[in-house]
Amino acid sequence: MRRLIPLIAAFVLPVLSGCGDDVQPISEEAELTPEQAGVVTKGFTWEIVGPEAGLPAEGLVSVALTPEGLVVVGGGRLMERREGRFVPVSDPLLPRNLSRVVFTDGVLWALGDGAVYSSDIGHRWNAAGLPAREGGWVCHGAASLAGEAYIATDQGLLHASAFDPARPVAFTQLDPLMGKESGYRTVSDVTITEGSVWAVSPDKRGYLAQYLREHGEWIIRASYDPFRRVAASGDFVWVSTDGLGLWRSTDGGETFNEVMNGGAWDRVNGIGIGKGSIWAASEGGAIYNVFATNVWEHHGVQEGLVDPVMLDCAYDEAANTVYFATASGLAVGTKEGSAPAPPETTERTGGDELEHE
Repeated sequence: MRRLIPLIAAFVLPVLSGCGDDVQPISEEAELTPEQAGVVTKGFTWEIVGPEAGLPAEGLVSVALTPEGLVVVGGGRLMERREGRFVPVSDPLLPRNLSRVVFTDGVLWALGDGAVYSSDIGHRWNAAGLPAREGGWVCHGAASLAGEAYIATDQGLLHASAFDPARPVAFTQLDPLMGKESGYRTVSDVTITEGSVWAVSPDKRGYLAQYLREHGEWIIRASYDPFRRVAASGDFVWVSTDGLGLWRSTDGGETFNEVMNGGAWDRVNGIGIGKGSIWAASEGGAIYNVFATNVWEHHGVQEGLVDPVMLDCAYDEAANTVYFATASGLAVGTKEGSAPAPPETTERTGGDELEHE
């Protein structure tokens, strides 16, 4: 089984110095294709929620789960579920052309032509103070942790080092992560863990970058591949791509494996991560993996789902239920029983033998 090899230590550079254009692509053969993953219909059900529940006829592009319930984006509008129905959220601060909603570290973000955030799940909003720029900013992702926040935009990363979600905060633009010679590129997603910040770029010369918070250094883990989303839980880091399937690290990002690839599954649009398992939204249906056992499943048309093209997802681990944004509305998948427990140890590598149902 071939594995993705991270860039060597020589590419560890001073903060924000980038690494130029000489980094080579590192795409390898996937561990398994959808045909090799388990197709499980027993104990799993789908429900489609659409206009009858107040959702727009054109469907959804993004979904997030908060302690107060679901928040979605569709038709350029932000909506929240109240007593089984979705109602529009109205606030003059909400950006135009809304395209994504994110809930992270207790903060709800609404992203589009600008970014706003809320510390009380949408009851009051604050506009992110973005640098002055002709034409404004298109914001694709956001993350915050322990007084620090990042926004992924069409011109690199924006950063706030003294972030307080209860008030307006000014953000500054970081230098290009691939070096000033390469210029600014779109960053499609960002996530923060206790030790790292992860950022991904989606174009053909895109990158997967890791910021080591303890050392104050950025590392380009991979480049010249189109990355879309990134999520992390413990030592597990997951990266979705536009054409190269799903990538996984089990050692905190030291190494990555291309673990799911094939056909419509090559384009993975979203990741919903829990402590013991993960769901991913692909254009071929839903991908599911249990960390401790490395069991894989995929769900979609084989269970009667009419529209398997999934654009985003959110995972309710407590209810063992996953929500997917689709052009047909909200696809709700429920598994019987409890969600998997976290693995006892994360010392195993991505090359461990796979088990399939």
